[in-house]
Amino acid sequence: MKKMPALVEYIPKDTLVHRLNPITKILWTLAVLSVCFILQEPLAIFIVLLSNILVAWLSGVLKQVIPAIIGLFIFSLVLILFQIFFVKEGNTLFYVIPFINLGRVTDVGLKFSAVLALRMLATTSTIPILMTTTQMKDIIVVLTEKCRVPFKYSFMLVTALRFIPTFIEEMDQILQAQRSRGYETDTSNPFKKLFIIIPLAIPLLILSVKKAEKMAISMEVRGFGAGPRSYYNRVDMKKTDYAVIALLGTITLAVLIM
Repeated sequence: MKKMPALVEYIPKDTLVHRLNPITKILWTLAVLSVCFILQEPLAIFIVLLSNILVAWLSGVLKQVIPAIIGLFIFSLVLILFQIFFVKEGNTLFYVIPFINLGRVTDVGLKFSAVLALRMLATTSTIPILMTTTQMKDIIVVLTEKCRVPFKYSFMLVTALRFIPTFIEEMDQILQAQRSRGYETDTSNPFKKLFIIIPLAIPLLILSVKKAEKMAISMEVRGFGAGPRSYYNRVDMKKTDYAVIALLGTITLAVLIM
């Protein structure tokens, strides 16, 4: 079993996407979400997905984002296989087992499944791009100071996202420790892999509880939630941000009118 990549860790680079305000990037994810649910054609949604990949390439994080997209693609294939047989409307394209006419696949069912899978891919692929190009502290600042989200909720959201790469790293350390003891962890069988991971989840759960307790104590010592807050780092909007937001609004409005 290969080392698990931390898909949502911030990657410091000097690119246009990195320099954008977190609000602009959050609005981009919302625009992609809105456009994908407005569009009904698989090709149009696929173009949106390609635009996400282009953004990842421009920001220099494509190498880190591709594993997440591949994982989502595999899940999308499973989703298509489940959905394609539940839609009975439309013309029959073929049967999975033609001898007994079992597993009827229609043109409507195939299109519906493709739209559903591409929507999931296009919308969820924006999250790792947002996380790898934006620092967590900047997200907290804009959510609380600009968007007026209560600080506790912003902190909860960012902490949950920040813990994902930590959990992945700890799981990898547990796997390496088990390998050194002769525990078999490399297998291509998905069912065996599941049975391998389940016992490893127990020490991960224990480590997570201990880490949460330490964080709670640290927050209390530092006076978390006491009094009005001020921010050392300010994240201001720039002309580039307003231009990108205007472009996003124009594209979303054009798709809505079409």
